[in-house]
Amino acid sequence: MENRHFAPALRFQNVYVYSKTLQQPKYVFLEKVLQQVPGISFQKYRENEQVLSVQNAKPNSVIVFDDVACENQNKIRDYFAMGRHKFIDCFYLNQTYSKIPKQLVRDNANLIVLFKQDERNMRHVYEEHVNTDMTWTEFREMCSKIWSIPFNYVVINKDCSKNKGCYRSKFDTFVVFD
Repeated sequence: MENRHFAPALRFQNVYVYSKTLQQPKYVFLEKVLQQVPGISFQKYRENEQVLSVQNAKPNSVIVFDDVACENQNKIRDYFAMGRHKFIDCFYLNQTYSKIPKQLVRDNANLIVLFKQDERNMRHVYEEHVNTDMTWTEFREMCSKIWSIPFNYVVINKDCSKNKGCYRSKFDTFVVFD
């Protein structure tokens, strides 16, 4: 082991969380864990006005927007439009896909994680991200099969092609089409 070089496992140095419910156990736990990691800063915001503009955010960051679809979306749109130029990864967590702003947020998503959705939300996902790869019936059947397993979810990785990981059951099982 003495001749090995260990590179940092995390590619980010800053974690920003914008949520109206920062008291959730997951965020309390995340803050405690990250306080113990040298070189990682953690900042949380409850109000839209507190969120740093993308210009003032530090590079090599992760920002989580958690269930803030009813809030002003201007700063959030800026992150999805310009964040990648500063090496900022964005996560937008929401219960209902169709309530996520389409312009810049849904359109600029590279990775979509779908827990069980109703027909309306599935249609939006299909029309915006899937319709060139399969029929509506095939998409609905794929999702139903994946969601039939407890705690399972569909992943759409828009950086991959159809048979090379674009569609997944959780993150680790690729859906392969004939």
